[in-house]
Amino acid sequence: MLTFLSSPKGLSSITGIFSLSLGTILLGVIIAFVFADNRINNGITGNIYKIETQFNLPNGEQVNSSQAPAALIPALSSLNEIKRVGITHREIINVLHNTTEIKEAQVYALDEAAFNMLSFSSNGIAAVENNQVYLSSTFARQLTNNPASLIGQTLKLGKLGRFQITQVIELDESLSIKPDLMIAFASTFEPVIQSHYGNWYDTHVHLFVELNNNTSLNLDQVVLENAPQIPGAPFTPSSFIHLSKRPISQLHYDLALPDELGTTFAKSSLYLIYGVCGFSFLLGCIGFFSAVSSVQISHLERIKTLLSIGGSYGQITLSALLDNKLSLLIASVLSLSVFYFGMQFLSAEFPLLTILSTAHMWIISICMLLLLASMYISIICLVIRKIVASQEDQTISRSAGVSTIWMTQLTIVMQTLITALVMFVAVSVTYELFSAKQADYGYDISRTHYAKLDGHNDRFPTHIRDNINTNHGRVSEVSSWRPFDKSANYISVSTAQQKLDEQLTPVHYFFAGPTISQVLALEVISSNQTTLALDKVNNDDGKTRVIVTQAFSKLFDNIQVDQLINHQFYADFGEGLTNIEIVQVVSNFYLGKVKADFDPIMIVLDDTKANTLLVKHDSPANLVSQLSLNSSEQALDAEFSDLSKIVFYLLFVVILNIVLIAMNTIANSLVDAERHSDSLHIMKQLGADLTAIFSFIFKKNVYLYLASSLIGVLLGYIILYQQLIPLDHMQFSFYHYALSLFVVATLIAFIISLNFGVISKKYLSE
Repeated sequence: MLTFLSSPKGLSSITGIFSLSLGTILLGVIIAFVFADNRINNGITGNIYKIETQFNLPNGEQVNSSQAPAALIPALSSLNEIKRVGITHREIINVLHNTTEIKEAQVYALDEAAFNMLSFSSNGIAAVENNQVYLSSTFARQLTNNPASLIGQTLKLGKLGRFQITQVIELDESLSIKPDLMIAFASTFEPVIQSHYGNWYDTHVHLFVELNNNTSLNLDQVVLENAPQIPGAPFTPSSFIHLSKRPISQLHYDLALPDELGTTFAKSSLYLIYGVCGFSFLLGCIGFFSAVSSVQISHLERIKTLLSIGGSYGQITLSALLDNKLSLLIASVLSLSVFYFGMQFLSAEFPLLTILSTAHMWIISICMLLLLASMYISIICLVIRKIVASQEDQTISRSAGVSTIWMTQLTIVMQTLITALVMFVAVSVTYELFSAKQADYGYDISRTHYAKLDGHNDRFPTHIRDNINTNHGRVSEVSSWRPFDKSANYISVSTAQQKLDEQLTPVHYFFAGPTISQVLALEVISSNQTTLALDKVNNDDGKTRVIVTQAFSKLFDNIQVDQLINHQFYADFGEGLTNIEIVQVVSNFYLGKVKADFDPIMIVLDDTKANTLLVKHDSPANLVSQLSLNSSEQALDAEFSDLSKIVFYLLFVVILNIVLIAMNTIANSLVDAERHSDSLHIMKQLGADLTAIFSFIFKKNVYLYLASSLIGVLLGYIILYQQLIPLDHMQFSFYHYALSLFVVATLIAFIISLNFGVISKKYLSE
């Protein structure tokens, strides 16, 4: 066995099988993602679009939302270009059925147009009516094993009241939007939304439009003609409000919007998967080419003998194909087995793949087998043709294989270049992901835990806080924000009561209890009679007391951080203009992912509007038994979930490629040593040392390794620097590039050392 693996033919055969199998498997993964990407939402007509919003703030920031202003509804409904407008409102509600409660169910309130547009049912079921609720079959099975028995029964949907179950719908698997429950929009949220028909400067509802055939929709013109100018505002409606329409077939792409609907998957993740798998497929082909070259070169004398007795290129090729038929069979079985086994894990990791049916899997399998057979036949034919062409009219000699050395050199260049490129990108992306997850978020993320209040305990959230703090010391507070919450609330703040509209300065804000800065372990920079002011948090004296971060001072050029507590500010929280009193200025922290700069944050001290409990503790599980606490680190992992999974698989594939390259390197080195066996023997007889022999045989290969790896590194740098692959706004610096270069250099040194190891063994055996 060891003799077989130490021979060029034996090792090349094994390497060829694994190279061909790996390339085929990863090609199957590409096809699977392409099929899934094309199938999702493909049952919905192409004339349907979702309206999305971007607010361009005066300070240069942008606020993006999957929703649209309610004022857009009457404006769009009057346009001739639009066939119909669909309205959807989503709520996360606790559902009670008898004594069974399902927490955080997704309830969609839809009008008839939205229900029909989204094609929730292919059986012609009418849209849901007032006081009725439709259940998805998946949700219904959480209540009973016999979903049909639920029809006619009632459910309590949080504060919305009781609804009668009239349908259990089997949702189309290809839909990215999969609500748990559907209710009528008219009887639930329509009055509230109608009250905002004059408001263009906030988002309220998810809007879908179906265009008439051969028409287009100019949303900028709609804003220009309908949105009112705020008196004295330093912007126009058309510069502040930017509306866009997204085809429904692309609704599953993650645009990092805080309120996206349904299953989402980042396009950048798809590009990364396609790129890594595509390059690995190419490496597999090159590896198989290298393996076939090594095997056929070891058969060189037989090929020359066949040529000398009149054998044709076709006969030699057929003989080579039959010699390798076992490799084809093993590669086919191995590829399909690993692919089907791996798809079980990938489908669990990436929900996008769950929509693939059995028919799709059969089609993918057939495509894989056809492509594998095509690669197998075409590569063997190519290698035989080149060998035959190089050996015709030459005499048979032990060193005749030197004329085929270009084939080995070609595989060296291609393998090294592609591997260096992929590794350079992979290491930089991995390092950036690790850096982002290990960054300082400004608060004690390792000790901060949270519980989303679930309907039972949100009646008295402050009682839970007070109970924990009394029994365990001050370790908890209530808040309307939780770590890495994607929702974002903005409010305009001004320094002048009479000039609010002239000095609009939007800032992030959320509600919390008075000890929020202690629970988050924020540093207090300055305070304004903190104890007295915090004691008056809930007093009705016409003031709204807040805590602000240091970055708040950046909004006002003439106010320093230490002077913020001495100024009066004004804002409107929807109940008229209110006087804002800053009681604390605290250190900066991030609400979500790390950005280049800290956002200004205003914490409104009002514990009556909280829906989350924040706990500061190393092991908080024993603090309160009735709550399920989540760690901020888990929320951080979830925030980077898709990218983390992709990077993990990317590194796994890179490692497999490194193993195959190492095997190919050893096989190629054995072939080179065999080619130069006569020269090696003569040089050793003349007293040449190991270094001189290595330089004679492998000097060109070393130059090829260095040159091709340098080109690969350069291409990888260009890809990252020019952001040719969109990677969720990742920023790469000198440290990323230096680490990637070091890893690539280490790999090249390892490959060169393998060459030296092979020639050392050959030298000692002579």
